[in-house]
Amino acid sequence: MLVKKSSLIVYSVIAASLVGCGSDSAPTPAPEKAVPIVEQTIALSGKVIDGYVSGATVWLDLDGDGKFDKQTEPSVVSTESGNYSFEFTEEQASCVPYSAMYVDVPVGAIDEELGEVTEAYQMSFPPSIVPISDDDIRNISPLTSEVWGQFRRQLKGSGKGNLSCEELKADTNLRTNLKREIEEVLLNLVAHYNLSAEQIYADFIANNDSEAYIKAQSIVTGLKAAYKHKKALAEEYPSANEIRVVIYQDKAKDLEYSYTDAWYRDEIIFIGTEDFIEVVKLKDTGSLNKVDVVLTKLHELGAAWGEQSLKGWLSIRADIYINEDKTYRCGNIERISFDKEGIHYELGNTIPTVTFPTLAECINTSLESPYERNFSLSYVEADHDYNADFYFRDINADFQTLADWINVKDKADALDPAEFFTALDSMPYKFDDEVVIDVSYWRKSKAVGNVVIHKDDEGKWRKETKQDDGTTVFECGIDGINWAACT
Repeated sequence: MLVKKSSLIVYSVIAASLVGCGSDSAPTPAPEKAVPIVEQTIALSGKVIDGYVSGATVWLDLDGDGKFDKQTEPSVVSTESGNYSFEFTEEQASCVPYSAMYVDVPVGAIDEELGEVTEAYQMSFPPSIVPISDDDIRNISPLTSEVWGQFRRQLKGSGKGNLSCEELKADTNLRTNLKREIEEVLLNLVAHYNLSAEQIYADFIANNDSEAYIKAQSIVTGLKAAYKHKKALAEEYPSANEIRVVIYQDKAKDLEYSYTDAWYRDEIIFIGTEDFIEVVKLKDTGSLNKVDVVLTKLHELGAAWGEQSLKGWLSIRADIYINEDKTYRCGNIERISFDKEGIHYELGNTIPTVTFPTLAECINTSLESPYERNFSLSYVEADHDYNADFYFRDINADFQTLADWINVKDKADALDPAEFFTALDSMPYKFDDEVVIDVSYWRKSKAVGNVVIHKDDEGKWRKETKQDDGTTVFECGIDGINWAACT
């Protein structure tokens, strides 16, 4: 969402012809004048808000990597009252809807509420996906940073990673899906902070919105601590493709882990095809650089595997989770995937966890004897995105399907992808297929435009319809035909 305030102006050059005044005699032609060709530019403005911040660098992340490239990515510096204004070329302006905007606030910048900035930090604004118009304005604040921070974590979780402007321009389905996902994140934040979408994107200082201001100050405390920790990690891991750090408060986590008003830190490091993820509880508001308890540690390593004309891929993830008694359990998941004829096929093997007294002792390298297996297929058909997941436990007959496809790391030469495709193609994966196989549980979905429909093994249907105002209508049913508001 963008605030509407007549801030986007398209400048054009209008050439006027000169007509001479004459008498009965033939007019003397005026000498021709060269009309300079002026490239059309597009202006976009807004404010940098914590208090109002001047002296901060605002830049557009065209390639989606979260790193400022001074040579290729446009930038400006905020001035008094946090004002900034871009003059984009047409090509740059075409990327504004598909690019996040960042603000680097350096030491020495001026916060008009708090004075000189003594600790550097970064804020951001999410892509809008929809085209910008002539009355859009982008206020960049801790609240908008929270929208983009949440969405970036969701992007990685769904396997999309970084997305550049050019990728989004070229893929209509991807743009549609991302728009829907950003809206979902916004709705979650609206519920979490009890602030409307308008409040999140507005100038809460000019609006004298104390509720939004107080919550923004809490968020910026986490932003500053996260920025500092991210810089330390960048020095520790100089070869990292990307590092993400988020420090925040979360009532759902407080409830899950039995804490009160705790601070949490999510840390993700991408190095090549290797990912490191850690979630911790920090000491307290005054010690956001100190870890109190590690809650989750995940390490995933992916590599090309098997037939590469089918984009064969193997990833192995080692998981560690804390238990209620502060002991730790660890296990593993391996995933094998191929792409063929527009269908993405994936097999997942989940290994049982083993409990150890401490985090340091929690080591489990076994990839044998999974307790659950997952067969997944996703594809596009007639402009619809489809997905089907089937889960099997050892009590299900099909648990033994592809029995040799377990602990496959060194089996690429011995396993035939044809066998893999035969097994997954036999699954009732089409949305309207009746599921009569012996399965522990299953889920299917189809999406088109602003509507997503889900159904599952319990006979529950759910339809999510995105409205023009960004809200979502949730309807439930039992047959996919008759719908009513979900309870």
